[in-house]
Amino acid sequence: MTHTIRPRHDEDLPDLAAVLVRVHAQDGYPVEGVADPEGWLRHPNELQSWTAVEDDRPIGQITLTRAVPEDDAARVWQEHTGGDIDRLAIPVRLFVDPDYRGSGAGRLLMEAALDLARSQGLAIAFDVMLKDRTAIRLYERLGAVYIADLNHRYGDGLTEPAAVYVVSHNESSN
Repeated sequence: MTHTIRPRHDEDLPDLAAVLVRVHAQDGYPVEGVADPEGWLRHPNELQSWTAVEDDRPIGQITLTRAVPEDDAARVWQEHTGGDIDRLAIPVRLFVDPDYRGSGAGRLLMEAALDLARSQGLAIAFDVMLKDRTAIRLYERLGAVYIADLNHRYGDGLTEPAAVYVVSHNESSN
C-alpha cells in the first residue's frame, strides 16, 4: 500500500472521527472515550496535524502540539531534563484505521511530526498508555527512549498506567 501523508484539512474530520470510533471500539484508545470525536481531534495547542490517506480516504492522523505545564509528558520531561517547556513539542492523537495496521501509515505519521519538531529545534516527549504495546514498539523503533512511568488521570478519578518517552534531535527517521 502507498499512503500519502499530508496536512490535515477540516474536511478530513468526519472521516477521521469515524476511524477514531472504530479504533476506540477495538483498542480502547483514547481511554477518555469518543463522545465528541471531532472535538477530540481539534487540540487546543496544535502546531500541525497530518492525515494519512489511502485512495483519497483518510485512514489515520497525528497532531503535534506545543507543550504546556499541565501536560503529564511535559511535567515529567522537565523534571528529568530541566528543559524549558516552551521548547518542547508533544505528538498526540496518533491512530490508524484497524484495517490499515501494519501498513506503515503510523510510522509515516509519527515521522512527519518528529521532522517538524526537529526543524523548529523543539525537544520531543510524549506519553503512551502501557496497554498500547503496538504503539510502544513503533516509538521504540523510531528511537524513542523511555524516561519514566506515570498514571494518566482522566474522567472522574480514573487512571491508566502510562510511560513517558523522549526522542532526541539527532535520531534518524530512516
